[in-house]
Amino acid sequence: MIDELIPLELHEELNAFRHDLEKITSQHIDACPFCGKNEFYLIRSKPTTTYRCKACYKYFTVAVNTPFSRLTPFNWLEIIFINRIQNQSYNTIANNLGCSIEKVMRRDHAMIDYLKSHYHSLYQWYTKKQQSCLNPVLIEQHKVVNAKITTLLNVQNPTCIHCGSTDTTKVGNRTCYRCKRCRHSFNILNGTKLNRLPKPELWLQFIDLLVAGETNAQLEKKLKLTDNTIRSWRSTWCTMMKQWNCDALAIWCQSH
Repeated sequence: MIDELIPLELHEELNAFRHDLEKITSQHIDACPFCGKNEFYLIRSKPTTTYRCKACYKYFTVAVNTPFSRLTPFNWLEIIFINRIQNQSYNTIANNLGCSIEKVMRRDHAMIDYLKSHYHSLYQWYTKKQQSCLNPVLIEQHKVVNAKITTLLNVQNPTCIHCGSTDTTKVGNRTCYRCKRCRHSFNILNGTKLNRLPKPELWLQFIDLLVAGETNAQLEKKLKLTDNTIRSWRSTWCTMMKQWNCDALAIWCQSH
């Protein structure tokens, strides 16, 4: 039973959250989510039941204003939630549902966002549990990203982009080099989103904290960076992860 896997003090929030998921799955709605009036009519039943309010004239579904608005079929949500509590990997859940790992992760992260907004204690327990048991795909992709960053920051004698010589030397503490043959300088990150990203000495630490599920506020405090910088870095690194074929890790880091 799922109740046996969750601390007793969280059962009230658990039941309320599962009730929310059941309402979304059944597409039951009592009032307009925009104005609160209960006078509305059905517009269509497929692909998602859609209504229009007679008072404010807005269209809505049962999942409007939630992270689940485009994540049909809605019955997958509770299946994924229960399987994750039972320590099932994303890959196993995806195979059981006949979908991609990315679809499972998007729904899991949507539930995490919803828990964070409505059921904070359950959110803290659920995210802590997940962070303690990353699935093998995420662990492997985390290693790949760290290896690529380490290589970028420590590459020796890269090929000169101007003359093709490998007789090059590093300039400064970033990724800039100078060719001893043609005397031109070049940056091995030129043309990538990392080209102007500051503080390379923090890159590995930032990735590790992202994977650990740290929030922007926590990252800001630990790395002593501004909120705008943290947001920019998260976006940049998620883009780079996708370019390095680490899509699952990018989705994980983007959603936490």
